[in-house]
Amino acid sequence: MKATRAAGFTLLELVVVLVIAGLLFSLGGPSVGALYDTMKYRDAVREIVSAAKNGRRGAFASGQPLDLLIDTDRNQFALTNQPQSVDRLEFASLPESLDITVVYAAEVSPKPGLAAIRFYPAGGSSGGEITMARPNGSGVHLTIDWLLGDVTQEGL
Repeated sequence: MKATRAAGFTLLELVVVLVIAGLLFSLGGPSVGALYDTMKYRDAVREIVSAAKNGRRGAFASGQPLDLLIDTDRNQFALTNQPQSVDRLEFASLPESLDITVVYAAEVSPKPGLAAIRFYPAGGSSGGEITMARPNGSGVHLTIDWLLGDVTQEGL
């Protein structure tokens, strides 16, 4: 009779595989966190740029001014044609880690502490600048042109 060997892995082979997997996970952990933060940042920039462009298009299409409202204390924004009812608006959230500053025309703001950039049906806007900075100092500077309402973007 022939002796047959049971198929499987030895304890040494399993330990080697677990050590290698542990090293890969420990090296990959910080980069996964950084990748997630970068994805949240890029998504936030995309949302603000999209809201500004939608405000410009929406004002032209509806024949009514639209306001892009930004609450820099809570890192939230909303697009509305009824800024006077700001307390009932649904605001979209942005990452809390972002430092957001806005330069805007105070006369279009519905209340103190709430930045507003107004888009007019004729194609212009009240103009403004939005800076979104990450904790490491990098970020983006958005400029909304007052004459045409165009949105331009440049890195910090």
